[in-house]
Amino acid sequence: MTGGAGAAVVLPGECSARPGGLDAWLVDGVAREVVAEASDVLGRDVVAWWGDPLNLSDPLAAHLAALVTGVAGYRSLVAAGLQPVVVAGHGVGECAALVAAGALPLEQVVAFVGLRAEALTHAPRPSWAGMAAVVGPGAEEVARAVVASTGADGGLCVASLDGPAQVVLSGRREQLEQARAAVTAAGLDLVRLCGRAPCHGPLVQSVADHLTAALTDLDWSVPVVPVVPNADAQPTRDPGRLARCLQAQLTSPVQWEATSHALVGAGATWVVEVGSVPVLGPLVRQVHPRLPLYLATGPGASTPIAAPEPALTGPAPTGGDR
Repeated sequence: MTGGAGAAVVLPGECSARPGGLDAWLVDGVAREVVAEASDVLGRDVVAWWGDPLNLSDPLAAHLAALVTGVAGYRSLVAAGLQPVVVAGHGVGECAALVAAGALPLEQVVAFVGLRAEALTHAPRPSWAGMAAVVGPGAEEVARAVVASTGADGGLCVASLDGPAQVVLSGRREQLEQARAAVTAAGLDLVRLCGRAPCHGPLVQSVADHLTAALTDLDWSVPVVPVVPNADAQPTRDPGRLARCLQAQLTSPVQWEATSHALVGAGATWVVEVGSVPVLGPLVRQVHPRLPLYLATGPGASTPIAAPEPALTGPAPTGGDR
């Protein structure tokens, strides 16, 4: 990496969870403290739990693994001298960003993310509704046209504006299948995000309502560094604003393209993603092709995120976190 100062740290959601993805951080005492606290809250050894590939197929395990790995990695990097100027997370990664920045206590957020993941199991099933990525140049224009063509029935919507070449739709299965013809006719790809509930839209409003009381009980503090919320992509250290954005997150589009702009606007001169595989870095690169990007997989284990090979309709989808 290029140095300690001027970094933006980005924390991905559950699609970044990999068996053993936490292991590399365990050589660091600061990271081990995060893991031990999470294990105490959950009443089980999370390293063993998340080391089994079969367990990570459970959304509850994947969501919690993304949260804890993000916080452990962030704190480890900061203890080693990293000086973030801003932090952001995608989907459930926003919860990790709030803990990492000091806006919320880890203990409360571990419990909240577990409740959130369980509540999402009562959302429309993936066999009935889900998410799909529109991939290719001009993705937003095509996605919005597809949504407009379905009418205002409260189903299909733009769920995540990831970058100039990737926008995620959320809706019922038949709506997503209808969208495929229009997307293909425009020369783009529509890629279903398997196993995902139809988040960031009206189909999960009942889940968001169910979580209202738990969100109200969170103890907020002024974070050490600004956090960029998914709902409005405006860096802030205002706990009230962060709380309102987290309340709106599950039913609002993820503004990740705007977040990529906001990171640089907040003073970032380079970006480091915490995780086992690059998920958010390639999306940031769509907005800032020359910005230095690094993937931190453990203490002292950071590698540049290379530019993707050119493709006819853009890169494969890398986001879609809840």
